[in-house]
Amino acid sequence: MTEFLLLCVPSLVYVAVQSRRGGRSVGEAMRLAGVSRGAPAAYGWALVLLVPLLAAGWLSLTLVPAEVLELPGVSVAAMTSWGVAAAVVLRAVGEEVFFRGLLGGVFIRRLGFGWGNLLQSVVFLVPHLALLAVDVRLWPLLPVQFTAGWLLGWLRHKTGTLVPGAAVHAVANVAAGAIAAGLLVA
Repeated sequence: MTEFLLLCVPSLVYVAVQSRRGGRSVGEAMRLAGVSRGAPAAYGWALVLLVPLLAAGWLSLTLVPAEVLELPGVSVAAMTSWGVAAAVVLRAVGEEVFFRGLLGGVFIRRLGFGWGNLLQSVVFLVPHLALLAVDVRLWPLLPVQFTAGWLLGWLRHKTGTLVPGAAVHAVANVAAGAIAAGLLVA
């Protein structure tokens, strides 16, 4: 819950500043931050992205040794807990609010889609490098993190909203935990 709040605070500040000093309505400022329901087609695109994200997640997890998935800090075994699953969902939503909603929106508006989306993908990867501090054998997850960041940035750009990406991100993270837990049982 703390991570969710920390990831959302910059977007809340952005909306407040844009609506107070930027001369925009709160609704317009929220739209700039990617907070809108989105058209039904946006959710169709999200479902299309879910398939390669799940496949890439599964493939990367098969490259990680089982003993690494059991280490403290990786907490795959705990994915059977509803509390942990809820925390994983909240973290995914918070990451979408910050990385795709705020950073992706600002970077793409200022730098164009190509450079802006690349930059937000790289920035999204940086905190995930902490996986290497847990165990360097978690490296196969990093290309998937970068690719997921890029694809979710594309989705945010195409649809104008972060909501479908947040849903896909949450489902993919919970599924990755379930896949990893299944790999440990197998």
